[in-house]
Amino acid sequence: MDIKMIYFDEHMAFWVFSGVFIGFLGVAILIARLIGPIKPNKIKETTYECGQKPFGSARNFRITGITKYFGYAVIFFALDAFTWIILTAAISLSFNPSMVMAVTIYTIIVLVSVCYFLMEVKRLVE
Repeated sequence: MDIKMIYFDEHMAFWVFSGVFIGFLGVAILIARLIGPIKPNKIKETTYECGQKPFGSARNFRITGITKYFGYAVIFFALDAFTWIILTAAISLSFNPSMVMAVTIYTIIVLVSVCYFLMEVKRLVE
């Protein structure tokens, strides 16, 4: 008995995999929607706000939550970029004065902005 194998080129394999993935995902969401309990109550309608005092309803959080936590996202990205700059400078083999000066200026800018955010965080959160 000779078994014939089906081979796809790179693009066709991607689209077949994507179709199967989307199909399984759609079926899983549909089954969860059909057999899952839908019982709204007061606790489910409140907004979970990572330790902050909740405000508004869960339906309004899409708009107000974005602005409330925007500062935290900015600080995260600033410190993330800061880490990459410092790591890149640390593994560099040439410690010339211009590189040290650039990293020093960047470090001062980031630290000043983080200090400003920490002073203003109370106004941004409440």
